[in-house]
Order: sequence, then structure tokens, then C-alpha cells
Amino acid sequence: MTAPTTPRRHDLQGLRALASLLVATSHIWFGNVSGGVDVFFAIGGFLLASSLIGEIERSGRVGIIAALWRQAKRLFPMAGIVLVVAGSIALIASGPLLLNRVAHDISAAATYRMNERLASTATDYLGAGLAKSEFQHFWAMSVQGQWTALCIVLIGLLAVALGDGAARRARSIAGALLGVAAVASFAYANQQIAIDPVPAYYDTLARSWELALGGFAALVLTRIPLAPLARAIMAVVGIALVLTAGMLPQHFAQPGAVTLWPVTGALLVLLAGHGADSVPVGRLLSWRPLVWLGGISYGLYLWHWPVLKGLVALDPSQGDGVGLLPGALVLALSIALAWGSTRLIALASRPRPRESRSVPRLVPLLPAVATAAAVAIAIAPGIQERAIAAQAAAAPQPESPAQLQEWVAQSVSKPTAPMRGAVSGEAGQSSEWLVDECSTVDELELDACRYPAPPATHGREAWLVGDSQAVALAPGVRAALAGHADVQLLGREMCPFSSAPVVARELGDEAAACEAHIALVLELAAERRPDLVVITYGAWWVGDGYRHLGVDVGRRLAEGTLDLMRQLDALGVRSVWLDSAPPFAEMQECLDAVATDDDLTTCIAPLGDEELRRHERMVETIAAGGGDLVDTLGWYCDVERLACPLIAGGVYTWADPHHISAPGAVQRVALLEDALLPRVRATQEGATGLPESTVPGSASGG
Repeated sequence: MTAPTTPRRHDLQGLRALASLLVATSHIWFGNVSGGVDVFFAIGGFLLASSLIGEIERSGRVGIIAALWRQAKRLFPMAGIVLVVAGSIALIASGPLLLNRVAHDISAAATYRMNERLASTATDYLGAGLAKSEFQHFWAMSVQGQWTALCIVLIGLLAVALGDGAARRARSIAGALLGVAAVASFAYANQQIAIDPVPAYYDTLARSWELALGGFAALVLTRIPLAPLARAIMAVVGIALVLTAGMLPQHFAQPGAVTLWPVTGALLVLLAGHGADSVPVGRLLSWRPLVWLGGISYGLYLWHWPVLKGLVALDPSQGDGVGLLPGALVLALSIALAWGSTRLIALASRPRPRESRSVPRLVPLLPAVATAAAVAIAIAPGIQERAIAAQAAAAPQPESPAQLQEWVAQSVSKPTAPMRGAVSGEAGQSSEWLVDECSTVDELELDACRYPAPPATHGREAWLVGDSQAVALAPGVRAALAGHADVQLLGREMCPFSSAPVVARELGDEAAACEAHIALVLELAAERRPDLVVITYGAWWVGDGYRHLGVDVGRRLAEGTLDLMRQLDALGVRSVWLDSAPPFAEMQECLDAVATDDDLTTCIAPLGDEELRRHERMVETIAAGGGDLVDTLGWYCDVERLACPLIAGGVYTWADPHHISAPGAVQRVALLEDALLPRVRATQEGATGLPESTVPGSASGG
């Protein structure tokens, strides 16, 4: 039995063109989810199922290796070109400080794992605007690539299992299986969204229903006869759904029920134009410019994001909103690059003299990129760690705690620009965070996140516990204790070192993991008896967005920390609490002002009454309960004037709105020495009294 030949559908190319334009324009101008990717998924599932079942109906089988090779020839060259060009520029532009991150991004994109990488790093697709990876958009290619490979293998095995009846029965059985898969995946997606919508956004299992539904429509719904009027109405409704998907409320979690809007629209258009004379919408989608654009839509999707990132790198002011003309230039350049890349691939695939068939000479490009990225990942940690250390060491060092406080006060009075080469954002974070990945440390990672302090410290060690603030402060703590104690990082992201109920209420599903981590710290403390446990965490849960927690957050957090300090004391382990830097919420405004040489008053953040009250309550509660602490607010802010400068002594104190930078941590070594060394020495000498600097407001406490 031979399957009938399906005529080439120009309307499908037009639909692809619309999907690519929706994605590109939403990224450039609107910063929203447009539904364009969902349209691509529906089209991809529709065409893949049609192709595989058509092959079975023609030959009784699916050549699995041949089918995978066809997909590689179609996808690898364009992706490889984009990764080679954009990856090279990203590596050069980011420099050694971000070499490790960029190399991992390129590797994940080249090996169809970008969705898994973004899910594992909890990257909110819309949450950070344009401050994201140059290759974040490869997540969709990864999802579709994983589904495509799985579908080819499973349908190929289905054909083998059906044997002689494959050509007759494969369509109905595969259609039923795809229908079941779509329902199961949709249920799973909604379950995962309820648990944590950020990783669910990238989850292949949660996205599979879009592709499976496309396949189900191709194999089952296309068999339903439709009158011309019904087709025309379906197409109109479908294109309306596709074009309006980006107007839906952006707080609706994807890929849940809201994602049915663009997927249904795409399928209505596909079904309306299947096997029939073109309906009016189909003729519109078959317009020659749209068909041409549809032919390069894959390239447009891959090129537009790195081009947009390049615009923002050249003109940081565009990060707050791309103008009409710059955005149009981004779109035009992306289209030009997509066309040029498509032409290059076509030329490279032409038969050479004496060749009987096309040789896809650019197909090995993507594996070559993956191999190069793997080499970069292997050498990146050492390069990056040295670069971060050099950046931190270049920060001007105050001669005394008083001088740093003077710098802070001067920066409040007259905001100054950063010194040349000062970095912010991810590049400003510590190597303990970026390279060693010690923001969350479990029992298996203790050795990797333990930092010996030569010369020999005879087994003496200080621990740094708390949330991600602990790893941000690590460069300063390590420098302060060099030669006196090894430093063991033992923190966990989003886990304040406090047993207070307010922590469990705010952390939600993460509360149980946080409690387990605190229990691990106490268990290890009983076993290893460190000389000092340094406690620091963020949890500035006051003000807008946190009113539901009440006005006494500071006292309750402190009581929970005091409870854990007492448990450590019962084990014979000394501990000290250092508050973290308050958040610098509007940091991007300052960075934009620095980049454009504008007024730097945005580089001063007010210390709000609620923030000050939270800090004072914590200091008062821990001190009144007999806990050891150092009042650190003056390390970061001019407390008298209730102002916190982003830039002090020429360096960015904060790397991002919530964490201090590695140079900022090293800049506070003198204060950390005054705060920590007396406590470590007192423990080593067997002293029981608390150092004088415990008193809030003392010289070392600021």
C-alpha cells in the first residue's frame, strides 16, 4: 500500500513565519510570552507524526537511524552557525569572569540540554528581563529535539512490533498512544505548575502534550470530514487565537490551561487547510513574503535573541525597554542573518563534482561546538577563579574599619562612579559561588566546599552557614581567617539559619529541605566541633510584598537563630551572627546611569524604616538572649542618614540586588578580621567569655 502524496502546504510556512515574528517581537518590545513557541510545538508534532506514519504506510517500517539523521541534517547546521558566531562573541565579551557560565550555556545548547540547565538554575523566563543567557531561547529547541528523538524511536519500534500489519494499523494505534500521552502530559504539567512553575516551564514531560496533541491531530482529527464553511470558520478562529495569545495575562502559569490558547489556534489552522482547497486564511498565509519568511523562520528564532542581547550590551539603556527604531534594526538584522545562514547551508549542502547526492558538510558543526564547549568547561574553572580573585584583589582596601565607613559616608554625600574594570551582576559574584557551586552544600559536597588556609591550621576550622548570603561573603571570610582556620562553607540557598515559624511560612515547599539542612549542620557540628560558626543570611522580609508576615519579622527570625545558637553552644561550639547587607532593589537604574554617564543619585538606596526596624529587632533580640553578634549595618550603609551606596571605594558593593560582590566582600576584610579573629583565638585558647566586639555598635561592629 502506498500512501498518497501530500501537496506542499504554503500556508504552513506562513504560520511558521507568524510564530517566529511573534516570538521575536515579544522579546524585543513587549517582554512577554507570545505563544509563538507553542505554535512551533504544535506544528512540529503535527508534521513529525505525519512523516513517520506516512513512511510506515509506504514501506511498512521506519528507518530509525535514517530518520534521526534527517533531523540532524535539518537542525544541526543552523544551530551550529549561531553557536559558533554568537558563542565566540559571548566568550570574548564576557571575559574570563564568566567563562565557566558561558561555556556551560553553549554546551547545554549544543547538546539539547538547555531546558534542563534553565530548570536546574531556576531561571524565570520573564523574571529578569534581558539579563539572561545569550542562549536561553535554545530551551525550546531542546524540548522539541528530545521529543523528536523519543518519538522516532518509539514509533519505529511500534512498526517493528506490528510487523506485517504496520502499514494498516500504525496510524490508529499511534494516534491513540499520542492522545493518551497528551492527556497524561497535560495533567503532569498542571501538577508541576502547582508545585513550582519555574522549572515546569522548561520540563519536556510538561511540554510534551503540545507536541503529542499536534501528532494526535495529524493522525486522528484529519480523518474527520469538514465542510468548506467549517474549515473557513476554523481557520479564522485559529489565526485569531494565535495572534492574541500574547495578550493573555502573563501571570497565568505556562504550560498549563492558558497554553491551550495558541496550541488550539495552530491546530485549527492546520486542520482547516489539510487536504482541501485553500480557505481565505490559508491564502493569506500563503502570501509569498510570509512563505519566504517561513522558510527562514528557524534561523530567525535562533538569531533574534543573541542580536537583541548584543544591542543591550552596546546600549545598556535599551535594557529597560527597546525603542521602536532599535528594535526594528534588531529584527531586520536577525532576518538578514537567518537568510544568509540558510543560503550558506544550502551552498554547503550542494553535491560536489562526481558526487551523486548532497553531502551535508555543515552537519558536524554542532557536535564540534559541543566538543569545544566541553574543553572550555574543563579549563574554565581555573581561569575563572584566578580572574575573580584578581578582580577582588584589585579593589581598594581600607586601612581600617573607620576608613571604610568614611568611604560609605562620602559615597552617600557625593555618589561616585566605579573604578575602571569594576564588575557587577553575575560576573561580580564569588568564585565559591560561580565556580565551585557552593551556594548549597550537602554532606557529599563538604570536601569540595572546604577551603584550607595555609600555613597549617592544625585542623582548626570556621564554618559559614546560612543562605546564599553566606557564599557571597566567603571571599572576605577566607581572607580574614587565612592562616588561622580553614573555612567550611555549609549554607543552603533560600535557607536562613533560623528555626522560626516565619521561615517555614515564607519558604513554602522548600521549608522541609531547609529544616533537613539545619539538622545536618547541627549533626555535623556535634561530630566535628568547629572553632567558630559564622551565621549570616538575607531574609529581609519586610515592606511591600511581605505585609502578610506581620510587623515583627526581625524578632521572630532572631528568636529562631538564637535557638540554634543555643543548640550549638550546648555542643561546645561557639557561634556568631552577622546580618547580611540589606537589598539594593533598584540596582539596574544605577548601572544604567553609570553606563550612560548620567546622574548617579540612583546609586544611593534609602534604608527604609521597616528594614531598619527589622535589623534593630534582630540585634536586640539576639543580644538580649545572650547570643554573640556583630552589628554589620554600618559596613554597608550610612545609618545616620539611612542611605546605602551601591559603589564605595570604587567598587560595586552589591553584585545583584540581593548579594554583595566578591570585591565588596574582600573590601571588608579588615572588619571581618576584627569580628572573627578574636573569637577563633578565644576558642583555640579555651576562653569562655565573649570578645569585647560583641557589643552592638562597637568599633568593629560599625
